[in-house]
Amino acid sequence: MAQTKFDKQVEESADSLVRGIGRVLAGRDLDGVKRTDATFWRAGTRVLPKVEGKVRRRSYKPGWRRLSFRVALGAGVWEVGCLATQDLDATVQNAQELRDNREQALAALESGGIGAACVLTVGTAAYMVLTRERRELMREWVVPLHEALHRPLGLAEQTDPRRYLHIPKNFSDGDAEIRIDLPKHLDFSRDVVADRITQKLALEGVTFDWHPQGRKPYVRVKKSRKPPAKAFFKDSKIRELVAKAPESAPIIGLGSAGRIVSVDLDADSPHILVNASTGGGKSATLRCIACQMLHHGSLVFVLDTKRLSHPWAHGIDGVTYCRDIADIHDQLIELG
Repeated sequence: MAQTKFDKQVEESADSLVRGIGRVLAGRDLDGVKRTDATFWRAGTRVLPKVEGKVRRRSYKPGWRRLSFRVALGAGVWEVGCLATQDLDATVQNAQELRDNREQALAALESGGIGAACVLTVGTAAYMVLTRERRELMREWVVPLHEALHRPLGLAEQTDPRRYLHIPKNFSDGDAEIRIDLPKHLDFSRDVVADRITQKLALEGVTFDWHPQGRKPYVRVKKSRKPPAKAFFKDSKIRELVAKAPESAPIIGLGSAGRIVSVDLDADSPHILVNASTGGGKSATLRCIACQMLHHGSLVFVLDTKRLSHPWAHGIDGVTYCRDIADIHDQLIELG
């Protein structure tokens, strides 16, 4: 028996209903279009290829969150409907009273409307003030960085930048940390990506810590901590470091992140060459090394042809100071 047009419409409607229920339970978009790489358990980070139009934020949420929201919304609608049915009789009974007290009801509605408008205005103003810095960050830094990175990373242009660009408001500070989620297909140039990041965020002196493995590959961008301009021996921490230093490895200075800079004269090299421009700290570095060697009982010979670099060495026990060519010659012969 041939199917009638009505039977076909009923069958198509039933099929659409079953598919719609399946999409609701799976937490997918109701139109059936998969726009992001989100799964039922995991949130999405990027837009899928060939997806057109704007992608809303809810498309990035995992399916279980969307399902929970739909169930809660349905339960709320059901409860409101039940309450509305129960209150229908009471509403009909109160309608006559409202007619009798029309002026009083209008006055109450007017005052309530003014109060609601005031609350809405204050709330909107507070929201705008509290989110101003975040909106400026998005407009001035995050969105331009996304426009520069989405092609090198192979991401769709309509991908939400907030899903993979984690840039704090104080990203230019020394202790700030920037994290950028990377696509699992690592067919991009790290040099290009690093160059775009430093250019668009106006960063200098940063390090890139790449983590391509795992479920969520990412790169961490941090500013390199500059070494201190001076390390004073009167500082208790510096005195402790000098005291713990081996006899053969005097401390020359402190590098970035408090790293000790030294050369082991026994294990590394018996010679140290200090090269710097005028005022770069050559004499101060040599004086620092000489003082530590003296502390351990060594003998120090200072050959100062300029006659002004090491005036500190005059009259100190264990130090032989030479500044004339003849004295330098004789002292070198004796050492030889």
